[in-house]
Amino acid sequence: MKKILKSFIKHYQELNQNTSVVFDENLVGFLKKAKHLLLDEAMRPSLELKEALNRLKMRAEEPMKVAIVGQFSSGKSTFLNALLAQKILPTGITPVTSKVNYIRYADEIKIRIRYKDGRDEYRDISSINRFTDQRGEVEDIAYLTLYAPLEMLKDIVFVDTPGLNSQVQTDTQTTKTVLQEVDGIIWLSLMDNAGKLSEVEALKDYLGAYQNKSLCVLNQKDRFTDEQIESAMHYVKGALGEFFSDIVAISASQALESRSHDKMQLAKSQTKSFLKQLEEKMGLSPEKVDDALLCEAIYEHKQKMKDILQQDLSENIRLLELSNISKVLTFINDEIRPRAMSAKEFAITKETKHIAQMISSQHELLMSIYDELLVCLDDFQKEAQSGFYYLQEHFSKQLKNAFFEIETIIEVIAQEIFKQIKTFQRIRYSEQKKGLLKSKKSYMPIAYEAPKIESDSIYKVLFYDDNLIGKMFKQYVKNLNTIQDEVNHKNREIYQKLEEKVRQWQIPYENIRKNEAIYSDLEFANMRKFASKVYENILKPFNDETLDSYAKVSSHFNHLSSAVSFNYQNATEVCVAFLENKIEKSVQLYEQNPTKFSLYSPKIEEIKDRLRTNFHLYELENMMNSRTTFLHKDYDRLIEKFKTIYAQKQQFVKEQQERHRNIIAQITDFNS
Repeated sequence: MKKILKSFIKHYQELNQNTSVVFDENLVGFLKKAKHLLLDEAMRPSLELKEALNRLKMRAEEPMKVAIVGQFSSGKSTFLNALLAQKILPTGITPVTSKVNYIRYADEIKIRIRYKDGRDEYRDISSINRFTDQRGEVEDIAYLTLYAPLEMLKDIVFVDTPGLNSQVQTDTQTTKTVLQEVDGIIWLSLMDNAGKLSEVEALKDYLGAYQNKSLCVLNQKDRFTDEQIESAMHYVKGALGEFFSDIVAISASQALESRSHDKMQLAKSQTKSFLKQLEEKMGLSPEKVDDALLCEAIYEHKQKMKDILQQDLSENIRLLELSNISKVLTFINDEIRPRAMSAKEFAITKETKHIAQMISSQHELLMSIYDELLVCLDDFQKEAQSGFYYLQEHFSKQLKNAFFEIETIIEVIAQEIFKQIKTFQRIRYSEQKKGLLKSKKSYMPIAYEAPKIESDSIYKVLFYDDNLIGKMFKQYVKNLNTIQDEVNHKNREIYQKLEEKVRQWQIPYENIRKNEAIYSDLEFANMRKFASKVYENILKPFNDETLDSYAKVSSHFNHLSSAVSFNYQNATEVCVAFLENKIEKSVQLYEQNPTKFSLYSPKIEEIKDRLRTNFHLYELENMMNSRTTFLHKDYDRLIEKFKTIYAQKQQFVKEQQERHRNIIAQITDFNS
């Protein structure tokens, strides 16, 4: 059973590893792929990034936008009503449309008022005049959206803009901003007012860059003869042709009159009215609906539909043809729509790749921050290694010099001992030979000079009155402490150089904030956390080793000071006693047999050698004057420890970089 379970788990894991998401080769698929990559949990995406990609998705899915632009009283609202085949927008002789009106598809007619503070308010269509007429209080309104259940609006969003010569200067600026966002522009002008200098100047300011997606529509052609229309068209093409793909003459009022009486439109309106009436009759209790009343309502609906379908619409058809509105619809379908699709795909693809590149730049920025830290570590490692080698050589010389200072002290002691070796007259008795007449032994006193050490004088000079050696050893220990302090100070300075470098690196990054809205809040929070904990992350092991070295060096120097200065008086006295004993033995031997034994008098080098032995100088030499001194070994250890820690911390920082490097590679692959 266990084998079967393990086999199943392994098979599942292999399937999971080999599974890759496949996306359609279109704009929607491209956006899904972008979201799959950039919004993955591992990317730690920001809310702003999610919103930016969602906006692009909405742009990809939303219909194309066509702006209706023109000077006031050019009949924009009537023209839009004609395109929509319903009298929805208010009309008037004053600049009525004071806000941008977006006209979109929905299942029912309603308006949404977006206020400048972000609030939304939904109202019935009957109140639209209150929010569009700039004679009213509309300062707090940002824009309006009119929703209507019209088939055309499933593919097109119309944007009704304020007039360019509106009474409010901000209206024209609003219109200029809108033109940058739309896919097509229909410039509406009155037949007898088109091509004037004011209009040419306005077009230069607002439509100069949109010639390939703009149509000029001359309204109210129904008020002029064919000759007048032809003359006006010829004039306008010469005056305004550079701004438009085409110029057409229409009658918005004729188009609205004919389209609003179209059989299909009337039938749809009647059906919707019937369904609404039926819904009201049924209410919340369908079982209580009177069957007779229901049958009566259905009968009335059938009769109205029959009347609509039997109407003679020849006049409407004639008006529709005269209105020339079909050329506007053809331009929208044949010119604006293909360009809009292509432009939308290009723009959204470009924007998506730009967003991806920005996220890549974010990770490149974070990588560069870690790179700066690596440079700090690299520079420090080189400086520390050369610094420790220099200090190793420098303090080894100082320790060697300290060793020779002991020799100097021994020299002083030896000279004083040697100076206090005096000669004193002593008497020895020599046995005389027996004569013929002498029966007993006889001895003859013989005076001779024998050496003697004035030990009291030595101790008095060296240790008591002047305390010469005590002072020398006190200064000597002080010198050793100075070397010890300098060693620890210099070692600390090397660590402090690293700390200074890393702290300088830390200052700007422990408070770093993202400089682009879509950047990851979490990524920058993690960088702040990493920088704020740089001591624990980077410095602590170096500091620990420096402190450990401090303890070891101090211990060794304390041991050395004790070994050198401990009981130096006793060592001197032992040396003197040894020499005195040797002198005394030589005297005894000499007196026994002067011809065979000579008197012993210590030489200066012999005194020094004996002092070296008593002071354990040969053991101290290993500690202070060799290539294996404790100081030399400690620097070797420090160099190796710092090298190891450096390698570990270098690897640690590179590991922090690795996920950023992988993300950059993924984004590069996505953008390629």
